[in-house]
Amino acid sequence: MKAVLAVAGLDSSGGAGLAADAATIAALGCHPKVAATAITAQSLSGIDAISLVAPELVEQQIEAAFQDLAPSAVKVGMLGTDGIADGVAHALDAVGARNIVVDPVLRSTSGTALFDAGRQMLPQALAEILRRASLATPNVPEAEALLGHAIETPAAMEKAAGELAALFGCPVLLKGGHLGLARDVLAGAAGGGWIGVEAAFGPSPHGTGCALSSAIAAGLAQGFDLASAIQRAKEFLAAGIAGSCILPEGAYLPPAESIWSLRQQRDGRWQ
Repeated sequence: MKAVLAVAGLDSSGGAGLAADAATIAALGCHPKVAATAITAQSLSGIDAISLVAPELVEQQIEAAFQDLAPSAVKVGMLGTDGIADGVAHALDAVGARNIVVDPVLRSTSGTALFDAGRQMLPQALAEILRRASLATPNVPEAEALLGHAIETPAAMEKAAGELAALFGCPVLLKGGHLGLARDVLAGAAGGGWIGVEAAFGPSPHGTGCALSSAIAAGLAQGFDLASAIQRAKEFLAAGIAGSCILPEGAYLPPAESIWSLRQQRDGRWQ
């Protein structure tokens, strides 16, 4: 059995963060381990409160995760502060972590800041984690914040993905959902270019970014190459979006094990 460690915040709604990470990792056949960076009180309407976990405790959680069934991949999501990011970078080095997928979460969907970056567009501690990463998965608003310019077209996405790969020092999957695209662009890696799936129409459910990055990490843990892990993860997520639970306040992805069934029922070929 392969294990995947998710380092992220706890979303009390269960739709994103560690809950989505653990469910996705388990549904894709790996054992989920977790290290909480924050505890939140939130719903589809937004975040009501955030309490950050002490950096020392975050480090201890990561170190404990590697004491048995050492994770074959790591997904890093919400970090909160430079101090926590620095602790995560130090701990990942200490345990020899590999196959690190970083979702550089800066703000929640509702607009709440989830990383205190101060005046830095790319905080130094986050940059240190990215340099160790196998992949970073920013969305368009995050890319705009990090690069300091607008990204409004597919051509601009391609250029921005290359800029981010150079800035981060790791491959980048720039996600196209905020431009209404079912395609993402991979830069800085073999097999780079556009990676897409058939569009799934409807509102964007809560936690899609968390599920995608965790699914990619699970694929890397199981030995898929990067492009294949991304394609598999996007197919998994598209099936979930198509079967999402729509509420007046927004939408949730269905249970992760149901996403697997939805995909298999659709064409019977997904492995």
